[in-house]
Amino acid sequence: MSLFIDSHTHLDDLAFDEDRDQIIKNFKDDGVLFAVNASSDLKSSYSSVELTKHENIYAVVGVHPHEAKNFKEEDIKEYKKMLENPKVVAIGECGLDYHYDLSDRETQKKVFERFIDFANEVNYPLVIHTREATKDTIDMLSAMRKGKTLIHCFTAPVEVAREYLDMGYYLSIGGAVTFKNAKHVVDSVKYAPLDRLLLETDAPYMTPVPFRGKRNEPKYISYVVKRIAELKCISPDEVIEQTTKNAREFYNI
Repeated sequence: MSLFIDSHTHLDDLAFDEDRDQIIKNFKDDGVLFAVNASSDLKSSYSSVELTKHENIYAVVGVHPHEAKNFKEEDIKEYKKMLENPKVVAIGECGLDYHYDLSDRETQKKVFERFIDFANEVNYPLVIHTREATKDTIDMLSAMRKGKTLIHCFTAPVEVAREYLDMGYYLSIGGAVTFKNAKHVVDSVKYAPLDRLLLETDAPYMTPVPFRGKRNEPKYISYVVKRIAELKCISPDEVIEQTTKNAREFYNI
C-alpha cells in the first residue's frame, strides 16, 4: 500500500507524551507520508509549530470554538509570527461547536469571524470545526470566506455535503466512517467526488473500528482508507493516491 497523509491530527496532545517521537519516527514504516498537526489555542499552536522540527510534520494554527472565550485580539500578532515558518500551512481549527457550548455562542461567532477574516487577509487555507451548528457555519462561511476551506471530521448527511462541495470546499474523513451507525458519513462519502476528500485521524480521538476505545494514531488511517475504498468500489491505493494529491493541493505542500 502507498503512503498516506494524515491531514488533521493532534500529536501535541498529552496522550502522546510517552511515545510521541517514536510514533513520528515510525511514520514511514506505518504507511504515513506526513501528518498535519492542528491546534486549538495559542499554547497548542506553539506546540504544533514546535513539532514541525520533524521533517514529516506540518502545522495548522488557530482557535477551536471550545477555546474562543480565551482569545484576545493581540494574539493575532503571535499567529502572524507563526506564519513566518513555511511549515505552518493553514489557519485552524476554527468554527462553531453547539454540542458542548464550552464558549458561549456569540463569543464563538465573534472569534470564528475574526479567524475567517485573518485567513482571508493572509490568503491561507482555513480548517473548520463544526458540530451541531451547520446552518450558522454555512451562513458565516458563505458571507465571509474567500479561499480554500476544509471541513474537518466530516460526518454530516449528503444534503450538507452537497452544500459544502457546491461552495468549493474539501471534506476530511476520519474514523467515524468505520462506525456501525455511520449512515450519514457513509452516504456522504459515496456521494462526494474522490478529488474533494482528505483523510484524517483527529488523533488521539475518533479511533476507527476495530480499535475504538483506544488512543487513535496516524497509522490507523489505513482502516479509513479500506472503508472508503469499499464504499467507492475502488482500490485502497487509488484512495491514497487521490487523497494525497488533494492534501498536497489544499495545504500547498
